[in-house]
Amino acid sequence: MNARERGRPPPFLPPLKPLRVPRHKIHQVTGVDSGEFPRLLWAIRNSCVVGLDAEWKPVTSRNSFPIVSLLQIACLLVCNAGEGETGGPVVQNGTVFLVDLRALPLPTIVGALRELFSSPNILKLGFRFKQDLAYLSSTFSSQGCESAFEK
Repeated sequence: MNARERGRPPPFLPPLKPLRVPRHKIHQVTGVDSGEFPRLLWAIRNSCVVGLDAEWKPVTSRNSFPIVSLLQIACLLVCNAGEGETGGPVVQNGTVFLVDLRALPLPTIVGALRELFSSPNILKLGFRFKQDLAYLSSTFSSQGCESAFEK
């Protein structure tokens, strides 16, 4: 059984501590034409750990899911340019993205999210994220996107 199957992070990761993120490492993604969008796609594909949280406006109807309006994605990036003490990749500081799902065309990001959720090489972290996944699935489905959040 490997480290991931035992519920531990891969061995090349340092112990995780609370992260204080400087403002210049926080990026708002509000459209595909901003410089932040390609940076988000690159970070998702080059991360070893990703923390996720979804935000939505509460709804009073019991017959519908709320629409997710903000997806927070914190990425711990891996640099393969050198080798660490263990001979593995060097872990760099992370970066945080605040993704405005109301302003961003959802089909433009669904592929990257599908890759993220299906990758066995990226440790995904979230608190009570099952509910977030259900709401994300509903939000993307309502915009005609094939769900990236199944299984």
